[in-house]
Amino acid sequence: MALTGGKSSRAAGAGKTLAEESQPTSARRSPLKVVAHLSDGRVVKGHTEIYPATHLDFVLKENPVAMPEEIKIRLAEHERAVSIPLNSLKALFFVKSFSGSNAYKEIKFFEGHPSIEGLWVRVKFRDGEWTEGVIRNSYHFLVEPGFLVKPPDPQGNNEMVYVVKSSLADFQVLGVRHTY
Repeated sequence: MALTGGKSSRAAGAGKTLAEESQPTSARRSPLKVVAHLSDGRVVKGHTEIYPATHLDFVLKENPVAMPEEIKIRLAEHERAVSIPLNSLKALFFVKSFSGSNAYKEIKFFEGHPSIEGLWVRVKFRDGEWTEGVIRNSYHFLVEPGFLVKPPDPQGNNEMVYVVKSSLADFQVLGVRHTY
């Protein structure tokens, strides 16, 4: 990982990047806690100022924005920052805490149909890890290099996960919830 300038990626017609679109306009927000799982198995914990929509309504109903080509993370143990190329990630977990709880057994599936709008999906990573979640029902999850997933467990440590599609072994749509 090298410390480099931040580049931004845009798919045709995708508009602003997450870094541009989601910068707070009124008050400066605290950097978000992230755990970056790299495709080579390494894990990087730290803070980022990339603000994905952590509100489910925004993720599922508003136009999504692209993730930058490099994710800048200020390391949790140090004050130094690194830039991680998006294509080297398995997933970027937006978390409540860096430690989580070893005693807590995370729920990785919905018992029935989710009560929220969106695509109910199951993703399986190349390393065998899998989870379910809800993503926005739009073409953006097809054309972008990854997509945001809202995990099923509101008590779990993961608030939102940016999944890099090249790290997936399987992707299944299990259901759709839409208001007519």
